[in-house]
Amino acid sequence: MKQILLLILLSCLLAVPTLSNVRDSSNWTRSQKANPDHIVEFRMALKQRNLDVLESTLLDASNPKSPNYGKWWTNDQILDLIAPEQENQLKVINYLKSIGCFNIENRRDMIKVSADVSVVEKMFSVRMYTYVHNRKDQIIVRSSTDYIIPSEIKSLVHMVTGISELPHLKHGPKAHKINLSDIRVKPQVGKSDPGIVIPSTIQNLYGIPTGFDNNPDSSVCLAEFSDDQSFNKADLKTFATQTATPLINVDHIVGPFDGSNPDLESTLDVQYGGAVAETASVWFWTVKGWMYEFASDLAASSPFPYVVSMSWGWPEPLQCESGIANCKGGTSEDYVNRVNVEFQKIGLMGITLLAASGDQGAPGDGAPDCSTKNPLSTIFPGASPWVTSVGATMLVASSTSFTDNAPVCSKQKCASSTTEAVCSYPDALITTGGGFSDYSPMPEWQQDAVQAYLKSSAAFPPHQYFNISNRAFPDISALGHNYYIIAGGSGQIVDGTSCSSPVIGGIVSLLNSYRLNNKKPTLGFLNPLLYQIGSSAYTDITTGNNYCTESCCSKYGFQATKGYDAVTGLGTPIFKEFLAYVQGLN
Repeated sequence: MKQILLLILLSCLLAVPTLSNVRDSSNWTRSQKANPDHIVEFRMALKQRNLDVLESTLLDASNPKSPNYGKWWTNDQILDLIAPEQENQLKVINYLKSIGCFNIENRRDMIKVSADVSVVEKMFSVRMYTYVHNRKDQIIVRSSTDYIIPSEIKSLVHMVTGISELPHLKHGPKAHKINLSDIRVKPQVGKSDPGIVIPSTIQNLYGIPTGFDNNPDSSVCLAEFSDDQSFNKADLKTFATQTATPLINVDHIVGPFDGSNPDLESTLDVQYGGAVAETASVWFWTVKGWMYEFASDLAASSPFPYVVSMSWGWPEPLQCESGIANCKGGTSEDYVNRVNVEFQKIGLMGITLLAASGDQGAPGDGAPDCSTKNPLSTIFPGASPWVTSVGATMLVASSTSFTDNAPVCSKQKCASSTTEAVCSYPDALITTGGGFSDYSPMPEWQQDAVQAYLKSSAAFPPHQYFNISNRAFPDISALGHNYYIIAGGSGQIVDGTSCSSPVIGGIVSLLNSYRLNNKKPTLGFLNPLLYQIGSSAYTDITTGNNYCTESCCSKYGFQATKGYDAVTGLGTPIFKEFLAYVQGLN
């Protein structure tokens, strides 16, 4: 996962500018007044309708027991249901035209707009400045204060993005950098298997077949945010050679891309999402903004990928306060709820969304030093009920083992254990995140599993620190420790839920291939299926907890236990059981 969600660290995405300081916590320095002719691009999210129908329709179509299972909708059908009336769309568009906006793109429940700085300042009652990042070669134009939606359209507009938010660019991941000519690395201290994980480790552990009969339409997408714009195609060749895996072919690149300086997050996502998915179509999608920009673009895209893995996140209550999104003076809950609607739209189109559960344990990025009065924090989108939240495990000593003959294993010991425990600091570089959402009620599809967990003998934090009636996360887990990647020609060993999320994405793409080969619809929104499939489809992880961040340990967190828990979810997948269940679906 990204930093502040660690390794591969979740970028602490966007931070709010203060009124009194020219420098904010995300290392941006306000430079000079923006040129009045500079063009600003922004988005207006319009108020929607029939959202109760949208939710019930998605739940019905994603319930394997329903006669409507897999009956996905098109984006146009969804917008017919939820978009505001055309006359209200036109009112906003006509206002934008009248004040001097241009490049107006009407997506019915959202409008993309361009305008000169002078127009933006007048329209939103702001002053626009250039901001220069202190450590990155980046300059952006943003307002120095929060914006105000014009009174003429205030009743029709939910929120605006692209005016006030400042991106917090990542510092870089914690990883063991290694030289291909001398790939020996000092083993990680502690109880974890010191061997490196490569694609065949994952395939052996979860029983994932190689040479799978992939349908040409099956696809997996790796989504990146902030400044993560690159993997290197030459690295893919080296990775394939060193790990004895087929060459990954990224055949769809959306958004900014620069392969000359590959970053670890993008590299990890592509190498492991692509390796597990084998010959499925691999998409690489980079986003300048945050979740709303990505989700609204994905819902409007054609064609679109069927599986999306997002290794990014930030605490739910900080979506506005930290500037990840500006909510027109509203709340982070407003923003989370709006993006959740976008996620519902995407799920009803037959797309599976996966998100990492975080790398700072139960304290999360809201309490990384373990000293806050609020010792637990959540993550978004990882705590959204409309994504499949993915946690991380690590291999520990076991009585059974396997051997691997990949070329890299002759230079560096490869992992051989077959036993998993919670991925946790200090045995690993990170601790898998998990807990209970701050905002989203517990969905029906997980109530039985979570209620059994709450009644178990596992230790829990005091209830004043989390809402037992809300959505629990993660849903599922996979290995997240000691992954071997090639970045910029060099070997690196990395940890994180950034490892586990793309792996689950690759597995879902293989299951989709079976569906598509048999002329059945894709799996789409996955969570109801995960909780119905049965315990035989999972390896239950019962050892470990998520009390620690990447640097300290709190006295509060959650424990792994038999059955579902807010550490590793339902467990890690047993592929043959998943495939057998999918083969029996309508």
